Amino acid sequence: MNVTAQLRCLLIILTWITLVPAAVADHLPSPKGTVILTLSGAITHSNQPGQADFDRAMLDSLPRHQFKTASPWTEGSHLYTGVLLSELLQYVGAKGTRLIARALNDYHSVIDLDPIAEYPILLALESDGQPMKVRDKGPIWLLYPMSDYPELNTTYYHAGMVWQLRHIEVK
Repeated sequence: MNVTAQLRCLLIILTWITLVPAAVADHLPSPKGTVILTLSGAITHSNQPGQADFDRAMLDSLPRHQFKTASPWTEGSHLYTGVLLSELLQYVGAKGTRLIARALNDYHSVIDLDPIAEYPILLALESDGQPMKVRDKGPIWLLYPMSDYPELNTTYYHAGMVWQLRHIEVK
């Protein structure tokens, strides 16, 4: 192979190496199990046309966080483990300022991201080390750390703590 052919081959390989990850980055892995959460709207990374579907294993593969908090709907404080809302929104390339969080029973809440941007809002998947079940506000509960940030313990923020979360639309 002459030098020109080698350079051409190297140029093709370098182009492929730089372009392919950008194309793949817009496409998330597909769920293999039952979809428990869908994000749609103003997102740039998806695995279905116009949306990003997640099964439990996909959510478990993301960085885990936890906090202990009380809530108006539980007795005492509990340790909740899950995915930070901010990290999930970054993972799907969300570009909005509001969310519509919708539960399995179609309850929904509009959440303005600006006032809560600095708080570790959790998509709780576990309570006290146990997977959250539908009858216990699961499989996902959008939960604010009210014990650590008492300013979040208001009826306004309570409305945004959607349990049995199934869908988030980014606006």
